[in-house]
Amino acid sequence: MADAIEWVSRITVIALEMVLPGIVGQWLDKRYGLNFLALIGFAFGLTAGMWHLLVMTKAVPTKKTTKSDDTQKEESE
Repeated sequence: MADAIEWVSRITVIALEMVLPGIVGQWLDKRYGLNFLALIGFAFGLTAGMWHLLVMTKAVPTKKTTKSDDTQKEESE
């Protein structure tokens, strides 16, 4: 259950990281009468979110080694 909660929080952070810059850009566009900050915000958010996702997935170990695995390696040598 703890692993599931950890992954949900990671996914939520990445989703917010992708969307919030565009929402802020849209708000700034309306406030100052511009037409390009939302696009820049969404492009930046998508880029930052994808980078964060790639970094996060590289940091997750693919296989946890157990003591029995280490013992079997030493015995085979």
